[in-house]
Amino acid sequence: LSDRQIFGVIAHRLYHPIRGLFPKWKFHYDSEQDRYICPNQQILTYSTTDRKGYRTYKSNPEICSSCPLLENCTKSKNRQKVITR
Repeated sequence: LSDRQIFGVIAHRLYHPIRGLFPKWKFHYDSEQDRYICPNQQILTYSTTDRKGYRTYKSNPEICSSCPLLENCTKSKNRQKVITR
């Protein structure tokens, strides 16, 4: 990187996925629509940006409550998947 005059940055890992749940990479990010698509082809829409600049995407809990993949997706009581980017 230094030979090509590229400044390299290595992120600190704060997040560790919960065993048995889908990892973040199973969700496809659609940059044109600024949204995530879950393994069951449902949409997680942009919700908010926190003070640190992380963008939050949330699923529709009404759709997720009847999803056959819910047990592998989230353990949230309101049946809503949240992804931070």
